[in-house]
Amino acid sequence: MAELTLSPTQQAIVSAPIGGALLVLASAGSGKTRVLTERVRHILASTKKDGVVAFTFTNAAAAEIKQRLKGAGDDFEERLWVGTLHSVAQRILEQYGHTIALPANFQIIERDVDRMELFMQSLRDAGVDIDDYLAVSDEREHRNRERILQNYLSTFSVIKREMLTEEEASARFPEQANIWQIFQDYQRALLASDGIDFDDVLVLAHRLLLMQDWVANIYRTKFRHLCVDEAQDLNRLQFEFIKAFCGNSVRSVLFVGDPNQMIYGFNGSSAEYMMSRFPAEFGASIVKLNENYRSTRAVIAVANKLKPNTQEVTQFALQGGMSITPYDDEVAEATGVVHTIEHLLSLGVHPEIEGQIGLDKIVVIGRNRFVFSALEEELSKRNIPFYFRKGERLSDANSLFGRVLDNAIRLKVNPKDWVNANRLAALLGRKPPSDQAVTLEWLASEASPSAAFPAIQTSLLKRIGHLDAEQPNIRKFVADCETELNQAASDNLSDFDRSELERSLVELHEFHERWTLFKSKGMGTSLVAFRNAMALGQLAGDQQTAGLALSTVHTMKGLEKDIVFLIQMCEGVFPDYRAQSAAQIHEERNAMFVAVTRARRWLYISYPHSRRMPWGDVRSQTRSRFLDEIEH
Repeated sequence: MAELTLSPTQQAIVSAPIGGALLVLASAGSGKTRVLTERVRHILASTKKDGVVAFTFTNAAAAEIKQRLKGAGDDFEERLWVGTLHSVAQRILEQYGHTIALPANFQIIERDVDRMELFMQSLRDAGVDIDDYLAVSDEREHRNRERILQNYLSTFSVIKREMLTEEEASARFPEQANIWQIFQDYQRALLASDGIDFDDVLVLAHRLLLMQDWVANIYRTKFRHLCVDEAQDLNRLQFEFIKAFCGNSVRSVLFVGDPNQMIYGFNGSSAEYMMSRFPAEFGASIVKLNENYRSTRAVIAVANKLKPNTQEVTQFALQGGMSITPYDDEVAEATGVVHTIEHLLSLGVHPEIEGQIGLDKIVVIGRNRFVFSALEEELSKRNIPFYFRKGERLSDANSLFGRVLDNAIRLKVNPKDWVNANRLAALLGRKPPSDQAVTLEWLASEASPSAAFPAIQTSLLKRIGHLDAEQPNIRKFVADCETELNQAASDNLSDFDRSELERSLVELHEFHERWTLFKSKGMGTSLVAFRNAMALGQLAGDQQTAGLALSTVHTMKGLEKDIVFLIQMCEGVFPDYRAQSAAQIHEERNAMFVAVTRARRWLYISYPHSRRMPWGDVRSQTRSRFLDEIEH
C-alpha cells in the first residue's frame, strides 16, 4: 500500500540532516508512526552500510514498522533492527551474557507466582520462617500478609527500574526494614536457579554494555542511528540503557513522543527523560507535530479541552460527533450503549465512515477491567459477539496436558528451575523426593495414578526429555503428541475427560503455532530462546478480533477505531480513586486524553448516577471532573 503524501512538517522531519539528535513532539493523530518509519527509510536509503535500531514500546508496534518497511531495499532487513527495549536487551544477553557470568541457559522468570516462590525461598534461606508467618487462620489477615509479601516484589521492581542505591532504597522504603539485604537475597535466589526476572533483562544488558565496552562497540559500529518510539513512556532504566547503547559515538538519535500521552507512571515512566534529559545530554533539536490527521473536529475539540492547544485541525477534517449521556445506573448505561451500537449497525453506511459500519469499527473503552460486567451481560443477552483486547503476555494453559507441557519445557531448558520442577511434580501428583532434585527423568520414571491420562503425561515427559534443546524437532514432537491424544479418544470417556482431551489438543496446537511464529521471525532455534521470547510477549500472535472490542485505556494505546464509547466516567473510576496527588491526577488526565483520541470519527461518553459495589452496596456517583472540563 502506497504511503500518503507527507505534510511539509512531516517531510522536514523525515529529510532532516542525518547525524544529529532530533526530538519530535508528536501529538495524537499526527502521523508519528509514519514519520518515524519514513525517517528510518530515509536514513537507510541515504547511507550505504549504516544500520538503524528502532526501539518500540510494544511488539505489535515493532511488527507494524517492519511491515511498512518490507521490501524497501535489498539490504534493508540486514541493516535494520526493530524491537522493544527488552527484546533488544535479551538478544544482547543471549549473545554476550557469558561475559558478565550470566548462565548460557538463563531463563526469564516472567510469572509473578514463580517470583514469589523464589522470594519466599530466599527468606527461608535467610532464616525467616515465612511458612509460619502465612499460617494464620484468619482469612483477612492471611490476605494482608500475602499483600505485604507482594509489596516487596513491587519494591524490588522499583529499585531496578529507578536504579536506586542502597541508601536511596532505604530512604524510599523506610517501612520495609533491611530492604537492601532482602533485595540482595532475592537476587541471589534468582541467579541460583539460573533465572532473571523481567526487569533484570534491562538491568543486566545495561551493566554488560558499561562493563564490556568492546561488546558495546560491536553494536555501535554496526548501528549508527537510533530511533525511539513512545519516548514519553521511558523510565530511568530504559533511558540509561539507551544511553549505554549509544555511548559517545552514536549521536544520530530520534525520539518521538507526546508528553500528553504519558500514562505509565506506575512503571516509573516520566516525560522528563524525553523533554529534559534527552535534549540536554544529546543536544537534540525539537520539532512539534500538532496537526491531527486521524480525528474529526468534534473529537479534536474534546482533546483540546483536556489539553489546550495541543491539537491542530487540518482543513480536511470531517465534523464528526460527540455526546455525553447520563444513566440511572450501570445496567441502564450498558443497555443504552448496546442500543446505540445496534442503531449504528442498522445505519449500514454513513458519509463520515469508510465502508460498512460493523463491530470492527467500534471499541468500548473503560478505565479498568472491572467496569465491563453489566455491559458483558447485556451484550451476551443481545447475542452481540465481543472480545477483550489483551496485553502481549500469554495466558497460562488450562488443561493438565498444557500445564505439564509448559512447565516441562521450562525444566528442560533450565534443570536448576526447582520452582517449576516442584510445580510439575504437584501437577502429576508426585511428592518431590527429599534426597534428590526433581528431574524430567524422575518424573517420567513411573505413571502417576492421580493425573488425568497418566500414560500420556508420562510419554509427554519422555518426549520432552529426548528433545535436542538446541535444535528440537518440534514438528515431529507435536505430531507424536497429537497422535497419542487422538488415540485416547473413545466413546466411553466421561464428559470431563472428553473436554480435557479437547483442550489438550487446542493447547498443543497453540504451542506449535508459537514455535512456528518464533522460527518465522528468525529469533533463534533453541528451546531457551523460544521460552524467553514467550516471556517477553514476542509470540502472542494475532489476537481474537471477531466482534465488539472491549478495552482498557492502556491496552488501547497506539490503536484507533472510527467509533469510541467511553463508559463509567465517574469520580473514583476515571480518574482512579488512587490518584490523589497533582502528578497522579495529571497522569489520569493524560489517560483520558489517550482514550478520547482513539476515536477517528465519533465519540460517545457516558456515566451512571449510581453503581453497585462488588460487595453488594449501591452507591451514588459523581460524574468525572474531566466531563466538566470538556463541557466548560
